[in-house]
Amino acid sequence: MDNVMQEMVLPTRKETLVDQIHDKILEIIIQEDVSEKSVFTEGKLVQQFQVSKATVREALVRLCNESILRSIPRYGYVIAYIGLKDLHDLEEFRRLLELTSLRETAPRIGRSELDQMRSMLDRHSCGNNKTVWDIWKKNMEFHSLLLSFFGNRIFVKFLQDAMRRQMLYFGQSRWQENRSFADFLHTEQHEKVYTSLESGNAEQALAFLASDIAWPVVPEAADRYGALPEPAQVCRPAERGVGVMHLQAAWL
Repeated sequence: MDNVMQEMVLPTRKETLVDQIHDKILEIIIQEDVSEKSVFTEGKLVQQFQVSKATVREALVRLCNESILRSIPRYGYVIAYIGLKDLHDLEEFRRLLELTSLRETAPRIGRSELDQMRSMLDRHSCGNNKTVWDIWKKNMEFHSLLLSFFGNRIFVKFLQDAMRRQMLYFGQSRWQENRSFADFLHTEQHEKVYTSLESGNAEQALAFLASDIAWPVVPEAADRYGALPEPAQVCRPAERGVGVMHLQAAWL
């Protein structure tokens, strides 16, 4: 993976103490029995992690900037609840972004890009999945790498932000139901996307990517907001008046 691509997918910074506290708080939200009514305070977190107040505050501010927590003055930090409409919108956003980009980049994906994908897939298959965050980070890495072939850092950033929000939804509503995180990931689709691109079958790669993006639709969400579009409907977003340049212009 060249330096520019690596920086897009895996930021080349050493993990700081703030990063560690940020991830620990995130794992508490995802894995433990917390709800949108739970309150995080700087004092309790300082005592729990035995770090400075400044370190905890910086981690909390970062989580607020990522729309994972929200700050209530003189009270604390609460979880920014993600509703079913948000879930629906996140999945549609990812389909538009990732499928549009892959349709344009697929003809240009060559041996170098395929080797990067193969190396990542092999590393993911050998690694340990100690936590749900470990599993999700691998999923995020794969989708970030595939999108990075388009060459737009802003696209990758928005994708990663969206996937963090999806992860939070899982933590809020699924972990408490004692359902395996494996139920919500289709990592075998990553291999199918790779194999399809290697054989030059872009349409098949798009179909597998759409399947992998698809978040399990909650029945209430489908009833309230309508079923999510089929992969074929979003593989050619230009027909809906949405193209890569439209998306890029909206964000820049």
